[in-house]
Amino acid sequence: MIKTTLLIIDDSTEFVEDLKLLLGDKYEVLTASTGAGGLELLKNNNVSVLLLDLQLPDVHGLEILERIHNEMDPFLPVIIVTEFDEIDFVVKAMRLGAQDFLSKDFHIDLMKEKIDKALAQKKLHIRISGLQGNTGLIDDTFVFASDKMKKINYEISRLANLNVDVLLSGETGAGKDMAASQIFLRSKRADKPFISVPIRTLSETLLESELFGHEKGAFTGAEKMKLGKFESANQGTVYIPEISNLQESVQLKLLHFLQYKSITRVGQDMRKGEINLDVRVIMATNENLEDLVKKGRLREDFFYRISGVRLDIPPLRERKEDIIPLTEYFISKFPGHFGNTKYFLGKDAEEALINYEWKGNVRELSNAVKNALTYASGPELSPGDFPFIYGRSDKSPAAHGKPGGEFLSSYKDYENKYRKYYFESLLRHCGGKVSDACRIAGLTPQGFRKILKQLGINY
Repeated sequence: MIKTTLLIIDDSTEFVEDLKLLLGDKYEVLTASTGAGGLELLKNNNVSVLLLDLQLPDVHGLEILERIHNEMDPFLPVIIVTEFDEIDFVVKAMRLGAQDFLSKDFHIDLMKEKIDKALAQKKLHIRISGLQGNTGLIDDTFVFASDKMKKINYEISRLANLNVDVLLSGETGAGKDMAASQIFLRSKRADKPFISVPIRTLSETLLESELFGHEKGAFTGAEKMKLGKFESANQGTVYIPEISNLQESVQLKLLHFLQYKSITRVGQDMRKGEINLDVRVIMATNENLEDLVKKGRLREDFFYRISGVRLDIPPLRERKEDIIPLTEYFISKFPGHFGNTKYFLGKDAEEALINYEWKGNVRELSNAVKNALTYASGPELSPGDFPFIYGRSDKSPAAHGKPGGEFLSSYKDYENKYRKYYFESLLRHCGGKVSDACRIAGLTPQGFRKILKQLGINY
């Protein structure tokens, strides 16, 4: 078992030796008799907590505290230990970020209690720092009815109880994010952090820093030390949804982490040693990784490492039994945005949805339901409320060049409804710019505005 590293900066040899004897069974104890010596130890070792004397021979302890939190590690818990009656200095130390303080005539159990409390606070501060913004967790109902997804559901529960890294594969929108969230929520790590890393939005340098953190001065703009997602998610889970987009240098560093569960921050002095972590990694891809290996975009050793435990999420068109339960779930989920009407799916609409190809999978279905609820003329959703879907479904009249069925009330109603839909959609596409919309529609601005007025469309 790896011991937590404790650093004592104090010039009293007798006091330091007593502490080493009392704390050595629980902690790895490092000592320094000067402020400069203590800072050097901090640079070269992964120290978890610091006991700091204020009266040092070379520099005052307050200056050491300020330098540590401003230049080295803003999360390092510091406990002030002094034998002098220096309440003013102690107050200043607390304002500068000291975790706690003790006089040198303390009881050892009280000391251990304060150290444990300081370490717990450090973990909390790290998590708060890492969890700022959207974590990417989908805490939502997992809806399915097909045999294929019943098997996926079983595998999710099985994997949740295993402490292994997982690769999810499947088409865009098939449900990989949901599967990742479910694995986390059903696991013993569910009360720990879940952090998603948006790879596409980050450059190679920023991505490496985002994942592994960086030291002050590691690159231009690195004005202070920063913890990466892995450190912030310690004991929890990191989700990387686009694993195929990693550059080779990041693949190598992630490969090392998956192998040894340890990291070095960008710009870290190698004498400091690696930082050991307990983080589960869930990865996802919508690409054929074997092809990427052949093309040289993915390292072969990295591919074999991440493919060890793999779960393939089938596309929606291969599990049609899920389409109607998912649609009904979305209908029940979204109405709050569209008033108090209780919508339901008509039989003709059900057939149209089942026969549609759903290239965008569950995500496309969700958006289709939102769109239908936006323009529905009544509580019953008909095929006409899903115009693009119905027009392209295999069994729709339009797909075979035939006129529509009973869902068409009258030509005038149909025409007015879809004229309005067309012009509202066109305006949204053009960001509300009438000039651009006119050009696409092939109408003059005057004629375009006249139609908008007739249809009651505000612009």
